[in-house]
Amino acid sequence: MTIPTSILTISRDRSLQRTKTIILEQACYTVSAALNDKDAVSFVEAPNNIGLVLMCYSVPEASRQFLVTRIKELRPRLPILMLCNGYDPTDAKVDGSLHSLETPEAMLDMIGFMTRIIGESPV
Repeated sequence: MTIPTSILTISRDRSLQRTKTIILEQACYTVSAALNDKDAVSFVEAPNNIGLVLMCYSVPEASRQFLVTRIKELRPRLPILMLCNGYDPTDAKVDGSLHSLETPEAMLDMIGFMTRIIGESPV
């Protein structure tokens, strides 16, 4: 089995987006970045090998719920990891969450865990 190496990051904050991109690229992931709902959905609709969606807490709650619902309609098995902060929880039905103040290593470990586990589950 091949572990997915392409990640879609969704954020509303360009500097947070750039930081995540640098961390992920240094860990040998290919990163596609979306700063709005339209671009995020377009990436998921397009033929590609995205193995995980990483959503930032900077995405407003209404967009989180819309995006998670739409992404799961398009690709039910595509895992969505939410980077959370301590004061803005989400009701979006993400597959996993991680506090944004965790280390970059913790984020990479969670991404590796989620892509392996979900990638191995039966259809």
